[in-house]
Amino acid sequence: MTVPAVTRMGSWVLDRRGQGRGVRITRHPEMHAINLSIWRDSVCAGTVHLTPADAADVVHAITVQLAALAVPAPAVRAAGRVDELEARIAQLEQQAKPRPPVWRRAVDKLVAVSAAHPFGTPGPPTPTGPIGVVR
Repeated sequence: MTVPAVTRMGSWVLDRRGQGRGVRITRHPEMHAINLSIWRDSVCAGTVHLTPADAADVVHAITVQLAALAVPAPAVRAAGRVDELEARIAQLEQQAKPRPPVWRRAVDKLVAVSAAHPFGTPGPPTPTGPIGVVR
């Protein structure tokens, strides 16, 4: 939107949807009025002249509508539900008992074998005959 020049007696509020839309608020002291003009693509589509009392009514109406849009902030946490879910997660974690990693299981197996057959003592008999690789 190409915004027309505004004197020190006016302000713009641009439409968030873009497309060159906006509202121009201009003070006219010679008329003792406020002019609201609706713009689209640098073309004035309509105007409303408001007395100071009418302008106050518009401000009041906007304030009422904003208050109606206000939404209470969500609760920080629904304590009962969160506590219930945390207890359920703890229960599931206890039941799952994840397997130790592969390296841990290999070390545990070596420790068990070395405890059963300490270094320097004869281990189980070795097989006789050719040993083939099984794939």
